[in-house]
Amino acid sequence: MNPPSDFKVIISGGGIAGLTLANILEKFDLDYVILEAYSAIAPPVGASVGMFPNGLRILDQIGCYQAIKDLFGAGIPYNKSLTRDNNGKIISAVNGIFDHLEKRYGYGLFFFDRQKLLQILYDQINRKDRVLLQKKVTGVNLIDGGVDVTCADGSTFTGTLLVGADGIHSAVRASMTALGNKFQPGYFDPIEQDRVPCYYSCSFGIAQHVPGWVSGEQNMVTGKGRSQLVVSGPEGRVYWFMFEKLPETKYGRDIPSFSKEEEIKFVKRNFNVPITENVTFGQVFTKRISSTLTPLHEVVYKKWFFKRIITLGDSAHKPNPIGGQGANGAIESCAEFVNALLRKKDSRDGSLTGLTEQDIEDIFRETQAARHERAELIVRRSHEVQSLFAYRHPVTSAIVYKFVQPLMGDEAVLNKMGSVFVGGAALEKLPVPQRPRAIPFCDELPAKPINKDISKTIRNILVGGMGLVLFATTKGFRLPFSDLSRQAEASVVIRWFSKSAASDFLNMLVSVLAVPILDKDPSARLHLLNFLSQLISPLLVYTIEGYRAGHEGTPLSWPSLFSAGMQAQGIGRMAPLHAILSSFLTHESPTGRFISPEVVRSLIPAITIGYVIPTVMVFAPSPNVKAWQNWVAIWQFAPVLFSMLARIFSIGLQKRKHGYQSPNKSEEELRFDRYETHDVPLLKSVYTYAFAVQATAHIASLAYAWHHPAISIRNTFFGLPNLLGADWSLPSLEAKLAVFFKYDMLFAVAGIFGGNLYSIWDLRRLGNIKTKEAVKAALSVVAGQFLVGSGATWAGLWYWREGKIASLSRAGGNTEGALDL
Repeated sequence: MNPPSDFKVIISGGGIAGLTLANILEKFDLDYVILEAYSAIAPPVGASVGMFPNGLRILDQIGCYQAIKDLFGAGIPYNKSLTRDNNGKIISAVNGIFDHLEKRYGYGLFFFDRQKLLQILYDQINRKDRVLLQKKVTGVNLIDGGVDVTCADGSTFTGTLLVGADGIHSAVRASMTALGNKFQPGYFDPIEQDRVPCYYSCSFGIAQHVPGWVSGEQNMVTGKGRSQLVVSGPEGRVYWFMFEKLPETKYGRDIPSFSKEEEIKFVKRNFNVPITENVTFGQVFTKRISSTLTPLHEVVYKKWFFKRIITLGDSAHKPNPIGGQGANGAIESCAEFVNALLRKKDSRDGSLTGLTEQDIEDIFRETQAARHERAELIVRRSHEVQSLFAYRHPVTSAIVYKFVQPLMGDEAVLNKMGSVFVGGAALEKLPVPQRPRAIPFCDELPAKPINKDISKTIRNILVGGMGLVLFATTKGFRLPFSDLSRQAEASVVIRWFSKSAASDFLNMLVSVLAVPILDKDPSARLHLLNFLSQLISPLLVYTIEGYRAGHEGTPLSWPSLFSAGMQAQGIGRMAPLHAILSSFLTHESPTGRFISPEVVRSLIPAITIGYVIPTVMVFAPSPNVKAWQNWVAIWQFAPVLFSMLARIFSIGLQKRKHGYQSPNKSEEELRFDRYETHDVPLLKSVYTYAFAVQATAHIASLAYAWHHPAISIRNTFFGLPNLLGADWSLPSLEAKLAVFFKYDMLFAVAGIFGGNLYSIWDLRRLGNIKTKEAVKAALSVVAGQFLVGSGATWAGLWYWREGKIASLSRAGGNTEGALDL
């Protein structure tokens, strides 16, 4: 047959991938033909489809999104997403799941009949004469300048290239592999097909009007060797997936197919398995409209193309359906294929006529390069979720569902769900409709996110460095307890707890602070003044991070422990420890940044009353020794006092705000407050306060030291004995305590400095800032240590960081990709 004179795409398969691709090609006036094996474009095969934000964004670009929304009318599709145990009891719940997703990504979650999505896609096509039914592909031949496709009815079609969008049992993949083995032996792995695994069988189907079913719920149910995903749909429908682990993993040709008799056995075996506390699998199945039992292949093929043939969708990458990403991934692959096609068109002066095999290979290679890693991620994530729900590793699943997930806030659950969405593709040559969203997709970020392997390396460097600092504290913290006890007995006159061990211990702590303040050498007092003033930022930041929505249920959400640890173990240990924990646990989405405004409003009065005033009084000269020692004793509790006051003040403000509203209404408001940024100005005022106080104290102390003839700035801050020396031979208690505080400050600054630099890297790693911004911020942090002090620098950095993260929330889409480095 003669080669095609004009560019034409032959699409095998009129499913979601094929119809989506046809719609996209029409948008750019590119010729195509769809060859569909069935006699109807939207056959009632009884399957459902879940559409998530990553797929919906592309469908929105081609004009299909509103039709999907219209299926649900004015109602919200899903009110609750519930995780349940094998008895149907609730483990955790996310209320308002649809609204959350829509506010976060601009698009919600829709479960409905696959047939209806096919009809929507078909209705959107203008050239319906290019959609041919009862055209089952049976043969493929490569010809000069094109590809020749034969159908079961004997008809033939010639095009520039062939796209196999014909599912996991792809005839196009089979023909492509055969051609590869014939013309280029070794191109395809000869045993790859035999290594495709199947771990689970799945009963799926559609039921309607199930007694006891709560409309608007999505239920994910755990079990021993089984799991379930059961979701509400429009018109009282219920879509179910019952997954059961095979007795042994099957591969390739050994993967079974199931008869209706085997489906009946499956249903009988699982009939009484609970979905909720009121509904069983059997009750749903009894109300079925349609049902199927099928094996679940899980695969991403190594090579998706050969010569002028490429496979997309399930024929190239097939995940477990528990993640709901099969159709969405297929849509993404279609988008990336057309992106690569149009880039090639641009490079050829706007023409696709006469594409060579090298041109085609370039297009296909770019398509697979853009999608392969992400397809592997989706298949891997879906498999991991299925393994957890089905208790493949019982101990791990038990820990997650009995201990971890019940403690997690809904922000963590939503982030885990959404981590798959944000890396989704979009059509580069079509605008993204303007839809408000709090979390941008990766291609809408200021910069391209950094490779995960590089990110892990940088984090390991931080952890190693902070680990060295923690180890150094074991050598540098040498408190002379016996000398302190004698000093306390001789000079401390207060007795808060009468004559008891508690009083003795408190008085010893009083001596730790009192001795350097009363030292005749002014450098010790000056160093302590500078050091303690810079602790405002650690206290504030630990508290702020503890109240962020994204840190709920993590160790970072316990700021009082870090505050208490500053006194019990020293900030020199808490700073590197907090930096390590933050590198693993810090929220990654803009919505995790949010803090209740009532908490923020409590911070300045709490830090002023709880820490600043006691610190000022400690350094304020007083002839009343007992009164002064009482202030020194109060200071020992200042960090914890600040945490308590912040908590008390914030609760009072929240009660004042919500006191006249019903509890449900206040919870509803708080649930969606995270998508607003009205806490940002308040937070910036806190950072400004902290910066001003700490910078003033730092600059004033350095200026005083500069002009004082008996003080050396170098010796005051850096005059330290050898850390590894066995005996420092210090002459007095004053000297020993001065060295202790110098090392405590040194280790604290190292921990804060390392954490600050990593927080900048974290923004760059996630694509939230550009490289130039990161470098400037890092240099500012270095300079700030000397100019305004570590605490003021931290406050300034967090002021800048807060604005950067908040600015990521967008009023709508962005048609430009993340091209900046």
